[in-house]
Amino acid sequence: MKAIVAALGAVALTAAPTAHADDVQSYLETLRDRGIYAKSGDGMLVAAGQMVCNAIEGGMTPYQAAGRVYAATNSLITAGDAGYIVGAAVAGLCPEYLRLMGGDR
Repeated sequence: MKAIVAALGAVALTAAPTAHADDVQSYLETLRDRGIYAKSGDGMLVAAGQMVCNAIEGGMTPYQAAGRVYAATNSLITAGDAGYIVGAAVAGLCPEYLRLMGGDR
């Protein structure tokens, strides 16, 4: 899970969207740049990002949300990719939680 922590901070800092960018498209492009795709399509990735934002809104830390993403994929992705998904979701879909990134190491 240490890979999750590293990925969380790295993507949140490098993938912060511009104010006028399409948030969902920015999020998906960030995941594509990492080589993260869903066999069932982009809708699954968007749902994962929304799950992350909802989990953090509900009181989970980004680290806990990454654990949830990892568990939800039945470990078909790496722990680092789970962390990257969380970082991309926070940066692109719920930037109000950027302040939480890296604080729960």
